[in-house]
Amino acid sequence: MKELDLHGTKHADAFRKIDQFIGYHIQRGTGEVYVVTGYSPEMKKIVNEVLKDYGATSKDEFGNDGKLIVSLT
Repeated sequence: MKELDLHGTKHADAFRKIDQFIGYHIQRGTGEVYVVTGYSPEMKKIVNEVLKDYGATSKDEFGNDGKLIVSLT
């Protein structure tokens, strides 16, 4: 599955969950995945902190500020 839904995830638990998800998809050569953050600026910040470790980038999905499109390539 190429989408991670973080609704209901505590900020403290998000780092591990995101790291596992991104690492899994990088190992498999997935080019793009989606992370549902809701409208929490803090959760988006956490996602982007993890992405820095992988050299990956994200952008808001057009028309849906609660979902990030993550480019892994």
